[in-house]
Amino acid sequence: MLQFFRKIRQKLLLQNKFTRYLIYGVGEIVLVVIGILLALAINGWNEDRKTIIKEQQILKAISLNLSKNVEVFEQNMSLQSDYINQIDILLDHLENGKPYEDSLGHYFRRLIYLEQVTVNTSAYETLKSLGFELIQSETLRSEIIDLFGYNYPNSSNLVRDVSLQSYAEKASEMKKNFRVSLDRAQAVPLDYVALQKDLEFINYIYQLRGWKLSVIDVNLQLLDPTKALLKNINDYLDQPI
Repeated sequence: MLQFFRKIRQKLLLQNKFTRYLIYGVGEIVLVVIGILLALAINGWNEDRKTIIKEQQILKAISLNLSKNVEVFEQNMSLQSDYINQIDILLDHLENGKPYEDSLGHYFRRLIYLEQVTVNTSAYETLKSLGFELIQSETLRSEIIDLFGYNYPNSSNLVRDVSLQSYAEKASEMKKNFRVSLDRAQAVPLDYVALQKDLEFINYIYQLRGWKLSVIDVNLQLLDPTKALLKNINDYLDQPI
């Protein structure tokens, strides 16, 4: 196309038709400008496309993390419920003077388990390194930051700190009053009858029961916003690009 304009321009110069030459010269310039603008537009579109693809990739990864976290929270609540049932069996035996049974050794051993809330955050850490502005939806971006940046770590740290404190207070006492099996699966009381009369120890078990109810509540408080964010991300990904 540019070669075509050049030929016309040369012909007009030879014919000394300056006005027409000027018109064709301007046309040639306009054509060049249009070509540049088109190239810039295509390049901008390609960059936007790359950003959208990268955004979708990181959101899909976050969605996978959230799905795993839903499973973790549900498993944690189920596990804590089982522990509470075992604590109720221990309390029934201790307070009602029931004889020792082998299964109680497993339940006593679990009294000093460290509670923790472990969440999957690898995709969030990747997003943080790439820049939160990669997520174009301001609402979605805010929800992701709130859950992964505040709710998850605050809840995890709370459970960890309280569990460590409880463990530090009772671990040495448990070691003095119990014999742990070689496979560490059971803690057998050295004097079971004395334990049945130890009101301080029984009160500790009640406190532990209350704490496990709190751990269930912590997992439940994380479960609901995790499910909500998972739904919002999947809905966002289902929108046409």
